[in-house]
Amino acid sequence: MDNHMNLSRRAFVGGAAAFGVAVAAPKFAFAEPSAAEKQAEADAALQKLLKLNSDLDQKVKDYAAAVDAHDAATAKMDECQAKIDDNNERIEDLQGKLGNRANNMYRDGQTTFLDVILGSNSFDDFMKNWDMLTRMNENDAKMVAETKELRADNEAQRDEYSKQEREAAYQMEEADKAVKEGTALAEQFQASYDALSSEAQALYDQERQAALAAEAQAAIEQIQQESEPESSNNNGASNNNGGNSNNGGGNNGGGDTSPNYSTNNYIPPSGSVVDFARSQIGVPYEWGGSTPNVGLDCSGLTSWCWQQATGISIGRTDSAQYSSARWRGPLSEAQPGDVLWTSGHVGICTSAGGGSYIHAPQPGQTVCESSWPQFVCALRW
Repeated sequence: MDNHMNLSRRAFVGGAAAFGVAVAAPKFAFAEPSAAEKQAEADAALQKLLKLNSDLDQKVKDYAAAVDAHDAATAKMDECQAKIDDNNERIEDLQGKLGNRANNMYRDGQTTFLDVILGSNSFDDFMKNWDMLTRMNENDAKMVAETKELRADNEAQRDEYSKQEREAAYQMEEADKAVKEGTALAEQFQASYDALSSEAQALYDQERQAALAAEAQAAIEQIQQESEPESSNNNGASNNNGGNSNNGGGNNGGGDTSPNYSTNNYIPPSGSVVDFARSQIGVPYEWGGSTPNVGLDCSGLTSWCWQQATGISIGRTDSAQYSSARWRGPLSEAQPGDVLWTSGHVGICTSAGGGSYIHAPQPGQTVCESSWPQFVCALRW
């Protein structure tokens, strides 16, 4: 029995050592920078990206306004052209009347003041002829003046609508240029943010593997110390019994034999909120997605998990979930299964205090477990 237990202990120590070597095999130099520092760089890039996107939204609005102004100027041009056409018709009519008057005066001879006096048989005839001559002259003068005014109005209309159209076209061109430049700059910062986020995730994974390696090494050293033979066989037997208690601790580790939901996306028939969240690890992020094993966004994941585990509908969006929560508390009071919340993003808490969580990060990524601090409170129903 003692030999068997000693053999088991040696086998365990050997296996733990092999595990420690396997975990510690990669040589990571992450002191400069750390995952937290790299994440801080990514967060700074994200803030710049959000600012650029906000500016780009305004530029798009400015461009839309410039297009509307250009359309309005074009419509004004059409109105001005219609008025010019009306003026031209009136000018043509006035020119025709003045031309007829000139022809009549040429054929009949110009009526003069002397003609009015000599052609009048009485004072009444004189007054009538005089009034007629005066009205004819005034009418001719008005037609000439109106013709000049209409021509001047035509020129003013042409100048005005041409100026408006040129200015609107220039503003539209400048707004379009600003949108294109803003889009290109936003794409650059998006690429920078994506790269920094990937680097931060890689550093985080490296640090986590190094921590696991250190824990494994510490466990190996402790077990080796407990396994050293002592001078007394009774003491040795006692040590073997001590090994049994360690093996009991190993049974606790045996809890890892539960179904690995993240590998095959097995959806349990029942379980906790965390169980259902783990079943979706690896599922692609899909904006607006709420279909398990197909595509989920952050709030689609949390709402589905709570519905499956508790039958409670917590709302489809992060704002709806915040509003419907029966309890809102600080992260320090978060428990596994709570929804961790910040404006625009949610996740499922997997450890007390909200230190780790499962979430659907963003387009291009998959549902995963993470521990980067980004939430501000916990929600519960």
